[in-house]
Amino acid sequence: MSSTDSITRYLLAWQANPGDAHAAEQLSRLAYRYLRQMAQARLKRESGQPFTPTELVHEAWLNLDPTGKALASREHFFRLASTVMRNLLIDHARERLAAKRGGDWLRLTLSAAEREQTLDDETLLDLDRALDRLGHDHPRHADVVILRCFGGLLLKEVAATLNISLATVKRDWTFACAWLADALDKKRKSS
Repeated sequence: MSSTDSITRYLLAWQANPGDAHAAEQLSRLAYRYLRQMAQARLKRESGQPFTPTELVHEAWLNLDPTGKALASREHFFRLASTVMRNLLIDHARERLAAKRGGDWLRLTLSAAEREQTLDDETLLDLDRALDRLGHDHPRHADVVILRCFGGLLLKEVAATLNISLATVKRDWTFACAWLADALDKKRKSS
């Protein structure tokens, strides 16, 4: 049985019975390497890293809740993990800025978020706000950005996770980049 099949099998067992320590242990053992790669990819662009990759994986694991979620496969699991990692990083950025926050938005392009450039706390929060607005009108496009920028997935991995074609992911990514750039630019001009 492949590791993909095993992850899915233990994921389903854990979801059916969240108290099943064996299923949770096996799932964490099999998924750990993938989760750590996701955390490493995300944190290498984070300035003043609030976590090490190991800490982010452990925090994300503690915040994963299988109940009430439609986690039918490993792809769904890693999608949830990307969202949990995003939320953890955003929460920590908010905490770090709470005392010094001026409320101004910064201009950000997704190319900066996608590349190896670092994102400071304010930039990360600005991206999060714009991403929430994108998700309201275009949820799949926002999912592409979350998996790409916060999950550190390659475009082909995003396609597999969302169960859509690579061409659709590329179109969604292009649209999301333009939409977010426009939204952030409008906000900057109105400030």
